[in-house]
Amino acid sequence: MYKIKSPLVSGKVIEIAPKIYGAVIKDPYDRAMLFCRYQEFYESPFKKIRGKYFTLFEFMRLYKTERGSKVFNYPWDWSGYNIPSNVLKKAHDLFYKETEYDVVMNDIYFYCAIDSQNKNAGTSTNWYLIGADDFKSQTMDHEIAHGLYFTNKKYKKSCDALISEIKKKDYNLMKKSLIKMGYADDDKIICDEIQAILSTGLYPSFDTKEIRKYTKSFSNNFASFR
Repeated sequence: MYKIKSPLVSGKVIEIAPKIYGAVIKDPYDRAMLFCRYQEFYESPFKKIRGKYFTLFEFMRLYKTERGSKVFNYPWDWSGYNIPSNVLKKAHDLFYKETEYDVVMNDIYFYCAIDSQNKNAGTSTNWYLIGADDFKSQTMDHEIAHGLYFTNKKYKKSCDALISEIKKKDYNLMKKSLIKMGYADDDKIICDEIQAILSTGLYPSFDTKEIRKYTKSFSNNFASFR
């Protein structure tokens, strides 16, 4: 376990499943401010942000403007975060210690990278970082589903098979809803989000008779890997 030591962020990081590291940070603002720059580098719907260099303040202003808000509501809009290690490395190299939050993420990154390497006979391996409020929360299960989709080939294959059985109109309905919520219009990201939602709990906008019928097969599949 790694204890986060910062005046800005309080929490801990632990490997909660093989190659999946969970950062448990109870304060929603602290959690969001630590993760947002890296999360948006990974899967932002904004083309000028995703996969590119940007400052934290540039993102805050863009997010506020694009969402039509008077304030930066990101910490209230999002509660869980998930980033593959290969993406986190790219973001880490770009944002290296620019802000106090980057300093904290730098320490987390190296802890997870070294720990995963030590547990893999000294060989570097891909891993996954997730952020949530508590080890036993629904948010944590949702983020673990994302982690499994990246780190466990059998889990991903089983989820992809289940997604292929979703009726086209229902898939498009979920995709449209996710894009409206703020997810990128990218089917890889959409599929990952759909499996996590159907596996661990529906969002209110998804809780319809048409979508609910898919949850049992996904949740049973998740339980068999969880």
